[in-house]
Parts: sequence; C-alpha cells; structure tokens
Amino acid sequence: KSIDDSTRLVAVTHVSNVLGCIQPIKEICSIAHEHGALMLADGAQGVPHIKTDVREMGVDFLAFSGHKMLGPTGSGGLYIAEEQLEST
Repeated sequence: KSIDDSTRLVAVTHVSNVLGCIQPIKEICSIAHEHGALMLADGAQGVPHIKTDVREMGVDFLAFSGHKMLGPTGSGGLYIAEEQLEST
C-alpha cells in the first residue's frame, strides 16, 4: 500500500541476513511496475546462496557484493535490465 503512482524506485533486500526472510521479489516487482516504478533488489545475501534468475524475478536492477562470493573486498556487481540500458 506504500507504492503508488508517485513512486519512482522500489528498493528491497531480497534475503535478510538478520532474520533469514526471503522477500517475494517477483510479486513486489509486479506491484512496482503497475505503478510505473523501477525495481531494485539487493542481492548481497541471496545471490551467493540461492538461485537468482533476474528475468524470472522481473527486477530492473540487482546489486550484489563480490566479497560474499570470495571476491575482493569492495567488489560487487550491478545487473541492469536491457530495457533500462536502452532508456538511459
């Protein structure tokens, strides 16, 4: 109910490292997109441990940290959906 037509970006942690909750990203994306908002998922905790299919999830952006996958400290990645690359 907090997402409306004035919302531009919805940012949600996919998996909580504190509580272990897994958010329903696909459903949240649908709601965000219905209102014209973009969707950013924080995949720092989830990407190293669970299957993460960005197309299935429907996210516009997915950020994750490299050090969680034995990469160097300070490294990370940002997935940007192709349609968002074309719109900028």
